[in-house]
Amino acid sequence: MFDICVPPALLDCGFVDPSVGLHGFSDALMSNGLFVGQALKWLPTWLTPIWVLGVGIAAGAVVAAAIFAVLAVLSFIPGLGNIPDNPRRGVITSLILGIPVGLALCGWYMPQTEENAGVLVLPLMLLGLLVGFSVIYGMWHRTRSEWFSMLGEGVIPYVLGTLGVLALIGLGSTPLVESPQEILASVPAVNIFTDGVTTHEVEIPAASPDAEPDDAPFHPAEIEYNTRSTSELTIRSNRTVLLADADDPARFSTSPFRVDAGEVLEYRYEDRDTPPLPPDSSKLHIQNREIDPATVVFTFVNLPQIPQASSIVYTALAVVVLIAGLMVFRQAAPRVWALGLSTAKNEMAQPLYLILIALGVVGILFFGIYPFNTLGDDIRVLKDSGVTLIMVLAMLQAVWSAGTTVSEEIEGRTALTVLSKPVSRRAFVLGKYTGIMLTVLVMFLIMAAVLILVLSYKPIFEARELTKSAPVWQECHEQIMSVLPVLTLYFMETMVIGGIAVALATRLPLLANFITCFIVYVIGNLTSPLVASAQDNNELVGFVGKFIAVIVPNLNVFNVQAAVDTGNTIPPIYLAGAFNYLVVFVVAIWMLAMLLFEDRDLA
Repeated sequence: MFDICVPPALLDCGFVDPSVGLHGFSDALMSNGLFVGQALKWLPTWLTPIWVLGVGIAAGAVVAAAIFAVLAVLSFIPGLGNIPDNPRRGVITSLILGIPVGLALCGWYMPQTEENAGVLVLPLMLLGLLVGFSVIYGMWHRTRSEWFSMLGEGVIPYVLGTLGVLALIGLGSTPLVESPQEILASVPAVNIFTDGVTTHEVEIPAASPDAEPDDAPFHPAEIEYNTRSTSELTIRSNRTVLLADADDPARFSTSPFRVDAGEVLEYRYEDRDTPPLPPDSSKLHIQNREIDPATVVFTFVNLPQIPQASSIVYTALAVVVLIAGLMVFRQAAPRVWALGLSTAKNEMAQPLYLILIALGVVGILFFGIYPFNTLGDDIRVLKDSGVTLIMVLAMLQAVWSAGTTVSEEIEGRTALTVLSKPVSRRAFVLGKYTGIMLTVLVMFLIMAAVLILVLSYKPIFEARELTKSAPVWQECHEQIMSVLPVLTLYFMETMVIGGIAVALATRLPLLANFITCFIVYVIGNLTSPLVASAQDNNELVGFVGKFIAVIVPNLNVFNVQAAVDTGNTIPPIYLAGAFNYLVVFVVAIWMLAMLLFEDRDLA
């Protein structure tokens, strides 16, 4: 036994209880060492998914900064920097540029989607218009001079700050990340516009009838590929051929691969098969061993070796679209943006806003450690409870803001003062709706960031609680990526309820608005079951069910709780369809708001 000398300072500071003794202190040191060792095992699993998102956020910010830096330089060219000085000319020029871009995106991407490709038309056209407006207004001399002030006004610092904190947490954990270089090396293989399948057909001349098959020449294949990103490879040939990495057998570095006539040679990365092709595509040569020309067909399935690397690309793209959208909205609709910022500042300064965010953060943290006793389904319950809590709190904020910023301003004659300035009633309603949605966006981002951190740790927590083997970081990443589409759909649903609340606020007080929105929410989530149940009844019941489905929004479009419960992923095509429904309904409810507010007596 070794005697351990405990420093008196530790006794005086209370780190060691004298009644425990020296052996107790030794046990404490050993337990702390075990805790540190265990932490070093699960910290990489927890932080690697956060690192992936952080790299995506940082990459998106860098790409956006580079794009708008180039546009700022172009603004010095005479004639380009002053196009939006005339608002009408700026909008028309942006449309002239954006519509062809949208049509090009539709022609490029839609053929890749066989089913329900029509739902992609509106999202791709709007993306093309965003590109057009971003180029024209990004080259505006006012945009160049207002960039730094733009990044510090209104809700933009909160949006970028939340994303920045998440990126800092991820990038700060780089020393603990598992295989960061392999993840980054998989990024170039990510292709967001195709399914990754490419086919090359190579014609090889016939061998000489007078020569031996072994003496037939090796012809260059002249195809391009990347074996690092090839997850599957299929080779078919109608003649017997050899695949080699040089044109001369004396320079072969590996033995040639033989493909017999009619044979199908398959390679799969996940099976750890040896690829039959040389890593350098320029070295691939093929020998035809028969007296008839050969046709060799190569089918590549190009996917990153680490599929989770695609999250970096999609996150970066989302950040670029977000920054571009905020810039375009501010520059192309300055009056609406000013009203929106004023509304957002007032609402975010209210105690209720901070209370709702605090409740959401505390609730998500509580759900993360609370044992639901669901026999292994605690992660599913956490996702369901977390996203539902975020949506409910955001809807409360949206309806409350509509009552305080629209109803009370109309009743208090404040709206009359605003409309006495060069602000139309349409801009007033649209500005109020914009401000409310900006506050909801900040709330969603803050609580979603907390949910991501908790959800990445939850599989580790469950494994330790149930004494299971430690999960891999890919499992934690999968849990995060499965909840992001759900949050997107619930934000769309909040936009629908917010639009209804703003339209009703032009005529109804706050309490009546709350009650009406609650009724619409309940009936909207029962619309699909109501229509389905009415099909087998008489014509009157069916007519009533269809009539309700017409006048009440079908919120089941945004409700994907069944997919969350079963663990199914939500395909992008479904998000596009929900987005189409959102755009159509918001436009319709905005027209209704105009009708209700147009003849409202403000005096």
